[in-house]
Amino acid sequence: MKKWEIYFLELLLFICMIVFTQIIRNPYLLDLSIILISIYFIARFGMMKDNNYTQKIVTRIVISSILVYLLTIYMIGLLTGFHHTVFSFNGDYLLRIIGLGTIVIVLEEIVRYIICRNTPHQKLPVLLYAFVLSCLNIILEINGLNLADHEALFIFATTVVLPIISREAVCSYITYKVSYKPSIVFKLSLYLYELVLPIIPSLGNYLYAVANIALPYGVYFFVGRLSHYQDKQEIYQKQTIRRLFYIPAFTFLLILVFLVSGFFTHTMISIGSNSMKPTYCRGDAVVYQKKAAKNVEIGEILVFKKEGIIVTHRVMNIEKIDSHYQFQTKGDANKTPDSFKVKDEEVLGVVKYSVKYIGYPTLWFHDVFIGEETSG
Repeated sequence: MKKWEIYFLELLLFICMIVFTQIIRNPYLLDLSIILISIYFIARFGMMKDNNYTQKIVTRIVISSILVYLLTIYMIGLLTGFHHTVFSFNGDYLLRIIGLGTIVIVLEEIVRYIICRNTPHQKLPVLLYAFVLSCLNIILEINGLNLADHEALFIFATTVVLPIISREAVCSYITYKVSYKPSIVFKLSLYLYELVLPIIPSLGNYLYAVANIALPYGVYFFVGRLSHYQDKQEIYQKQTIRRLFYIPAFTFLLILVFLVSGFFTHTMISIGSNSMKPTYCRGDAVVYQKKAAKNVEIGEILVFKKEGIIVTHRVMNIEKIDSHYQFQTKGDANKTPDSFKVKDEEVLGVVKYSVKYIGYPTLWFHDVFIGEETSG
């Protein structure tokens, strides 16, 4: 009886998905229908006590995999560039996109857990549930895609469809084998990072598809090995967690080294004055992109080296003398332009992004061991 009731509720969820995405097209009603069906699942079947002692280990594996994934794609972003996210502080965005979206994801994974525990020896119910969630997320991502355009259809299949199916598959595997908590961490991390981080890498279609398919496979691989070596679990857990936490730490340090060294097209420097306030302040860090003087435009924040000091001021005017360029610059907080002109050979690049406060350790080190002269 439970199995057929689960099938009926999955069908009801699928019908609601079609109605509220294709007919009525109301995202609030869609979220509300998912929440109500999920609450009924919980009330009807109960949560069941979760005594799986490996869930904490698997959750750590998931968190470590997410960190490796984020650090890797942001490192690639140093080569490919970044773009700003759509994060907004308006009420509708915070309520529907982040608030309701988070609640829906949590309830979806709880329902997946309930299905797994009530049909322990049958994989079809949980596979059908994964299919319904995959269809839901794919439909939400279509956004008027022209399905007659074969190139657009192929890009959509590789960058959206396959990653969504991979995510749902690995969540079903984790929930079936372990518990729902690691799945919640996995899906929420992927859902929220693009919504709350100020910039995300511009990977391009190919790298984006590879990264978003590789992540679920990596999680599946490590969780599968944990199950395989369950007899030697304590030793394997320590080794796996140690390796997974070493990798993001090493990657993070590597990124910082490359950023500071200027090895890539993007370089990070610390701000040593308040001359650009309120755009950024002393103690902030900025990432600038190397750019030829001839490509610099008025209004951009120029990074240049004047008498051994790196300065970041806004371009107010550009003069071309023969084949050379000169730039009149000014700090946003300054009342008057700089008393000098910046020559084209002094140009390092233009500021692309700023990050609050993380430049303070560099400034303290610089002030103590070198002196007060810092970039501004």
